[in-house]
Amino acid sequence: MATQPEFSRVLAVEGLTPDKVRKETVEANAKECAALAKRFDLRDLSNFRADIRIRRVEGGDVVRLEGKLSADVVQTCVVSLQDVHAHIEGEFDTFLAEENKHAAKKFGDEAEFGIDDDDSAPEVIQNGQLDLGEIAAQYLAVELDPYPRAPGVSLAAQLAEAGIEVKNNPFAVLKNLNAEDGGKPKSTAKSRAADKLKVVAAEKAGKAKKGDGK
Repeated sequence: MATQPEFSRVLAVEGLTPDKVRKETVEANAKECAALAKRFDLRDLSNFRADIRIRRVEGGDVVRLEGKLSADVVQTCVVSLQDVHAHIEGEFDTFLAEENKHAAKKFGDEAEFGIDDDDSAPEVIQNGQLDLGEIAAQYLAVELDPYPRAPGVSLAAQLAEAGIEVKNNPFAVLKNLNAEDGGKPKSTAKSRAADKLKVVAAEKAGKAKKGDGK
């Protein structure tokens, strides 16, 4: 049995026509925001809404969604673990096809999809319905900062906090990326941030060395 999304606003596509744009606004209530915050590992989420334009593409089987979303989030600094407040605004433009009707076909001048092209093929509309809430939530996740940092936390402070010692040889830093954990990806947000910091530090060290002519 499929799990109900934390933020669900279902719209039937049956009434959509190619010559009309349908406008919908979806807003998450406090309970839904709390559930999404847990899903996306946020300390808080509020004022999450999306304004969406929906239209059936000429040809009949594909629906186009163009939307703008906004939200206020509180994330955890990957170094200091302090609260990181941010206001997020984003846009999305996507196509979805009705079930069993997304074979190769050209839909006017808007998009062309191939049945064997997984990268360009639109997602499939399930049971003749669009879940605008879940679609907006997925695009919110794309907009979130994967490495949130509290104001005033410098690169040097991050390196020190993560226990990273930067030397003049950037290749040694890069070499140790996988050696420290046996080549396995790190599982915590803080350790993932440490990996990224090593790369940044290595690049900076390499540029500095090149500038000194050594």
